[in-house]
Amino acid sequence: MDFVFDNQTSDSQSGDFFRIIIEKAVRALNLQGEKVEIGVHLVKPEEIQELNKRHLGKDRPTDVLSFPLEDNSLEKYGILPLGDIFICLDVAKTQAAKAGIPLESELARLTVHGFLHLLGYDHEKSKEAADKMFKLEEEILESI
Repeated sequence: MDFVFDNQTSDSQSGDFFRIIIEKAVRALNLQGEKVEIGVHLVKPEEIQELNKRHLGKDRPTDVLSFPLEDNSLEKYGILPLGDIFICLDVAKTQAAKAGIPLESELARLTVHGFLHLLGYDHEKSKEAADKMFKLEEEILESI
C-alpha cells in the first residue's frame, strides 16, 4: 500500500495511526491483493471549509471530505489509486467531546467513513445506500 500522510495542523498526530486504520479497512474489505494508493490529510477548519465550498457548494467546515481518483491504473498497472481523505482535526475533537468518546475513536470512524466514500459508497444517495454504508462502516470499526 502506498500511503501519504499530510498534517497541516499544529497537532502532533502521527500518520502511523491513519495508515494502520486504512490497512485494517483494506483487509476487512479483502482488498489486500490490490496495490492501494491513498492519502490522508489533517487540515484546519478554514481549509476544509474552502474545500467544502469549492467542491460541494457548502460554505462551512465539515468533519471529513473524500476525493476519489478516477483512472484506469488498476487495469493498466495493477494499482488501485483511491484518492485523498481530508479530516478536520478541530471538528473531530468537537465531535468526540460531544459523543464522550476518545479522539482516536472519532478519527478512526472518520477515516473509515472517508475510505468507504473513496470506494464509491455514498450515504446521501438513498436510505438503502446509507444503511449499507453505515453497516459496513460499523463492521470495519468493530474489526479494528
